[in-house]
This record gives sequence, C-alpha cells and structure tokens, in this order.
Amino acid sequence: MGEENKNWFARHRTAVFGIAVAVLILNLVVLVAVPTQTPVELSQTVTEYALADEAFAQAHTLTLTGTLTKSVLHSNLFHGTLTISGLDGMEEPYTLTLTREDGAWHGLSGEASILFSAGKEMDTLLIVLQGSQDVGADVHFLAPGAASRSAALTRLYTYYPAYRTK
Repeated sequence: MGEENKNWFARHRTAVFGIAVAVLILNLVVLVAVPTQTPVELSQTVTEYALADEAFAQAHTLTLTGTLTKSVLHSNLFHGTLTISGLDGMEEPYTLTLTREDGAWHGLSGEASILFSAGKEMDTLLIVLQGSQDVGADVHFLAPGAASRSAALTRLYTYYPAYRTK
C-alpha cells in the first residue's frame, strides 16, 4: 500500500506542485487587487488660528469620521464626514472625499470653502478655512494635535509653502 501511494505521488508530483504554485499566485493577486479599509474616528477640541493675527485663538470641537481605503492598483481614498462646532456651514456633518496626491491626502471642498490636508495615515491633519490659497487672503486654520501656534504654523507651512511669505 505504501508503494502505491509513493508511486501515485511520484507520478503526480508536477501536477501537485503546479496546483500549489497556482494557489499561491492567486492569493497574491487577490491580496494586491482587493483594497483594505480602515475606519477613522477623531473627536477633539482644536484651536483655530489666524495667519495675520497672532493673538487670535478660538477653540472648536472637531469631529472626523470615515473610512480610509488603501489599494495597490487604485489611488487611495478617504470618504467620511467632518463637523466643526462654531463655524458657519461646518456645524452639520460635511461630506468629505479626499484622494492621495504627492504623498499626502488632499481635498478641496466646494461648499464649505475649506482646504483639507493630512499625512499618510490621517495622522497630521490641517484644515485651512476661507478656502483660499492666495497669499494675500486672511487665512484661518486648524491643526488638530498641534500643541501650540508655532507647531500649527509649521504644519501649515509644510502643506502650503506659499503661506510662508506672509
């Protein structure tokens, strides 16, 4: 009986090896083709700063919820809602769709006139209010997690270097 099994395996060794390789390749294709989704939830008190007025600092409650979708074949996407208390037009959940460009998340919102940028894992957020990248515009911004105005300014200058000239 042992010889029959040995002979069967010897006769079909190439087919068994071929099937194993095919299953491995299929697993790799599925792993690459199927996107991964990660839930993102952030709720914290954040300070609004004004670029032109160093004394301006107003506290708001920021709530960001959504899904971060990463894919090897397609561009990465974040879809969720953003709410900022005390800001006109932002107190109700605002739908936010971001795409990954140049190594960071970017989204230009139409209705609420904000610019939204974030780091690779949605960890270093920056929200620029007034929706203008004009250097002469009165710019207000929020940098969740920034400990001070100077840390928030550093983040603003990192994402939007044009503001550095002010």
